[in-house]
Amino acid sequence: MTEKEAVEIAKPIVKQVVDALSKRRYQDICHYAKLYQISQQTLQETIEEYLTLNGLPYIDAFDVPCDLSSNDDYQQLDCVVYNDGSGFTLDYALTTDSNFNDLTLQMEFIWTEEDIIEARILDVHVL
Repeated sequence: MTEKEAVEIAKPIVKQVVDALSKRRYQDICHYAKLYQISQQTLQETIEEYLTLNGLPYIDAFDVPCDLSSNDDYQQLDCVVYNDGSGFTLDYALTTDSNFNDLTLQMEFIWTEEDIIEARILDVHVL
């Protein structure tokens, strides 16, 4: 699997998760991805505390264009495919008003024995 193929597999799921975050519908996230190394409460507290401390009103939805003019080398979505073919990790840089806000959503996508991709939320953290 190439990085491009992995991104295409992940995009619809990442969109649902990020859109739920932008609407503060934290309880809906488990419908799209498994909370694997982080609880819903920790995810919510981390995001809400970060927004409050930085005076930010919200997180942008997935389809809001990201302003990359300040850093041309930076990507909003970064993917690393595992060499063993078991899946891939994905980091998604969250934004507010189209600008990076230093919060990163970290996810993992693993192929199951049934050949189905399992989406997992590993963490949300400040860069």
